[in-house]
Amino acid sequence: MNHMQFIIELADKLAWPLVALVALVMLKRPLEDLLPLAKRLKYKDLEVEFGQVLQAVSRDAAGVFPELEQDRRSRLIATVKHLPNAAVLEAWDEVDNAAETLIRQQVSEVDLAVDTRYKTMGTILARQALLDTKKVKLFHELRQLRNKVAHAENFTVGPAEAVQYIELCLKLVDHLNAVHPTDSNADSPSQIRSA
Repeated sequence: MNHMQFIIELADKLAWPLVALVALVMLKRPLEDLLPLAKRLKYKDLEVEFGQVLQAVSRDAAGVFPELEQDRRSRLIATVKHLPNAAVLEAWDEVDNAAETLIRQQVSEVDLAVDTRYKTMGTILARQALLDTKKVKLFHELRQLRNKVAHAENFTVGPAEAVQYIELCLKLVDHLNAVHPTDSNADSPSQIRSA
């Protein structure tokens, strides 16, 4: 084996380890950013599910120390940096929860476990005059944007748009939480089902 052939053989044997090393060095920062977002980490016999454990600990801590409860706006805005689509879906969940709570206070025996849940909720909010026309329109527009994020393939929201969406959702949530339903407007369950 001559000198040149030795160098070629050495380069051939070291090519993949060098590529792996260079890739690891180049991807170090993005991998460090992704590690806190990992929901599960498994190494040999050690397996940790960060999300579930952290949620349980956070709930317990919030019960003991109420000041640890982070406000929803800060939590959602923090999510935007790495996961804008997830932040949009979480913001809509806030609207969904507030709307459902208000509807259940206002309408007895309403069935929201339907395929068109959000559309039904918008209809009830309008019919019961719990929201004015402009706010019902906002509810439906936010719902349609949420559906696009949830169902459109390869659709990604930019961080600025996600923040704007979150702000609109939280304004609507605050309004829904401030509405004081009255029993005099309540439709009967048969009127709700016929909608």
